[in-house]
Amino acid sequence: MADIGIFPQAVDFPEDSRKRSQTLNIINQGKQAQTYRVSIIEYTQDENGKYVKAETVPNSAQKYLIYSPKQFTLAPGKVQAIRVARKGLGDAKDGEYVSHLLVSEVEMPHMKKTEKNKADSTKEKTTAEGENVEEETKEISISIHTLFATSVPVTIYKGKQLSQATDILSHKVNGDKLDLVLQRKGNISTRVNIKVFDAEGKQIGKMGPVRIYTPNGKRNLSIALEKGKKPTKLELYDVLSNKKIMEKNI
Repeated sequence: MADIGIFPQAVDFPEDSRKRSQTLNIINQGKQAQTYRVSIIEYTQDENGKYVKAETVPNSAQKYLIYSPKQFTLAPGKVQAIRVARKGLGDAKDGEYVSHLLVSEVEMPHMKKTEKNKADSTKEKTTAEGENVEEETKEISISIHTLFATSVPVTIYKGKQLSQATDILSHKVNGDKLDLVLQRKGNISTRVNIKVFDAEGKQIGKMGPVRIYTPNGKRNLSIALEKGKKPTKLELYDVLSNKKIMEKNI
C-alpha cells in the first residue's frame, strides 16, 4: 500500500467555469513524518493504458499552471492542501490541455543507509605467514524504505466546440475476464466507468475511471468477473456527470 493518499484523483478546469483555482489534498498514510515534493510531469499513454514519461507533449498544460506549496512535511495522518491555479489561455487553440501533477516522497534522514564501527567486535585472521591477528570489523545497518510517488492529471478546457464519445469496438469473454477494446471519438479525451452485468441483472464486474487521452484512438481493457458468471450486458457512464452514456448487450 502506498504511503501517499491523494484526493481528488483528477483536477479539471471546465471551459464554462469561472473558477481559476482548485485544491488537491495530500495525506501521509505512513507511520513516520515524511517530506513531499510537488512537480509537473508529462506522460503519453499507450493503447494498454500504460503511462510513458515524455519530455514534451503537444497539448501540455504546464505553462498555464501555478501550484503551491512545492515541498512540505507531514506528520502521520495529517493532510496538506495543494492549491492548483490556471492562467489565462490567451490565443491558445481550442481543445484540452493536460499535464500531470506528481507528488513524490523525499528521502528523509531516518531512511538513509548508516555505517558504524563495532570496536568490540573482532575476528581472527590468519596471515600468509601463518600468524594469527585480530581484525576489526564494521557492521552495516541498512533501513529499507520504498519511496512512493503518485500523480493526477490536470486538464484545462478551451472552446465551445468540444466533444467526446466512447464506443465499444470489440468484446470477448476470456475465462473469468472480459476483454474490451474501446474507441475514443471527438476532439478531447474520454473518461468512463464501466459496469458488467449477468442475465439476472447482477453486477459481476466493473472498471474505472478509464481514460483515453488524445491523440490515442483506442484502449485495450481486461475486466475481472465474478468466478463462473457469464456477462450479458455492459453499461458505460461518463465520469464527470455520472450519466449513463451507453448500454450494450453482449
